[in-house]
Amino acid sequence: MKRDDFLKQDDVRGFIDWLAAELPARPFHLKMARSRFVPGGLDVQATGLEAVLGHYMWSTRWTDAQGKAVVSGNWHETRASLGQLRGWLKDAIARQDEDQTLAACLAILAWGGVRGAIVFLKRLHAQGRLVAYFTRLAPLMSLDSDASLDALDTDSVERFDAGLTKIHALFDDSGSPIYDSRVGAAMAMLYAQYRSQAGGKLAKKHWLAFPSGAARGKQIRNPKGIDSGFAGAPQFFGKAVSCQDWAQWQVKLGWILRAVLEQCDWFKADSADMAARCHAFEACLFMLGYDLRCFGQTDTVAATMTAAAKSGTTGAVPSGHPFSTVLTYYTAYRRQGGQPSSAAFSKWLTKNYKTKTLKESSANSYCFPLAKGEFDLHERTVADLECISAGGEAGLYMAVGSKDAYKESDEREHICLFDALLAGRVAHLTDNARETLLVERGYAGTENSANTLYRVGLNVGKHFGLLDNGGAPTAFYNNYFGNCLNDL
Repeated sequence: MKRDDFLKQDDVRGFIDWLAAELPARPFHLKMARSRFVPGGLDVQATGLEAVLGHYMWSTRWTDAQGKAVVSGNWHETRASLGQLRGWLKDAIARQDEDQTLAACLAILAWGGVRGAIVFLKRLHAQGRLVAYFTRLAPLMSLDSDASLDALDTDSVERFDAGLTKIHALFDDSGSPIYDSRVGAAMAMLYAQYRSQAGGKLAKKHWLAFPSGAARGKQIRNPKGIDSGFAGAPQFFGKAVSCQDWAQWQVKLGWILRAVLEQCDWFKADSADMAARCHAFEACLFMLGYDLRCFGQTDTVAATMTAAAKSGTTGAVPSGHPFSTVLTYYTAYRRQGGQPSSAAFSKWLTKNYKTKTLKESSANSYCFPLAKGEFDLHERTVADLECISAGGEAGLYMAVGSKDAYKESDEREHICLFDALLAGRVAHLTDNARETLLVERGYAGTENSANTLYRVGLNVGKHFGLLDNGGAPTAFYNNYFGNCLNDL
């Protein structure tokens, strides 16, 4: 589907008109807990979308090519910081400089507080095709292109996540937006409200199933968590949202934002062009998507959250699995020439697991750490897998693709590693106290899911030498995690 065909659909056109009419006077309650990204927390009322931009906050830092730290927090500082990153990336790619392109990409990830794409980027760099990859995708991600969305397929898009969306957006000149879980959550919520207000006037088919991802704490990033009558947002890294789908949604969102801005005069300060206005719009969505309760529709939230708690669904709970054992089996499987896919490994595992009869459902759960959102092990060489399977510091550095100290992320990525962090922070507590705390902090929905979280985290921590045999933090744990969640 091409841009004009997408925009002329009745539901899309209606949603665009609704956004242009509704957002200027819509009240929002922006409330954010203290974190390294929002050091002082946030609790303010804002009326109208443009007012949200004045409360933008993303406190972060990265290091430029000269080794100088670049620090930003509010939107004015962030816009300048992103301008520097964009210039570095575009210059490196224009010069076909693989090393500087990688350095710029890693700096963008540092700004964004995400790490999941590091291994992928370093693999492309080692293969000498990092520049070519982004150059080839650029016209397909552009909002001005006449290309069809179908061109963003498995041949062109090898991976997509919360880090790569930032790189593609910064390399683009047309205003292609960053599409992460927060931006997706805000758009999914707005669309759900549009559908709700329109009632029976709209066709039953939902053209705009904006995908999103879970938060790690108590924040709600799925409209269904606000009102059980709303359609749920398809989740990143799930079967309903492929990497190619995610890339296409970045383009579709960009088309929608531009169409809305063409109807109004929002974000025109400092003679901003259309691309800059698109990114300002995206920044507001980013703030709104932190927790969908900012939309003020709280009457059904308590009941919905209770239902979610009973199901145990939260952003920090993994599928239960024996981490070290899975790595051992997967390495052996790949050493035998096994196909690098979870489906194939799961079938093999049910036939070759030695300690007990393994059901298909259990084998599928055991594939959790192999996924793109975790350690992306399907793309590794056997030598890499042997290093990761051996564990210790070297194994962890190989698994995450970096020797840098851990930094908290706002995205649901590397849950196994995050759970190792949590396991260390609650190591001194009794089982009951540990489970209660994890539920109270929003990391788990039930005591059973809290136990799953802890057991996986304990296994991961021991495997990489972050936790000792008794489950207590080691010196490596303290060096690697630093003060992350020290006030848990």
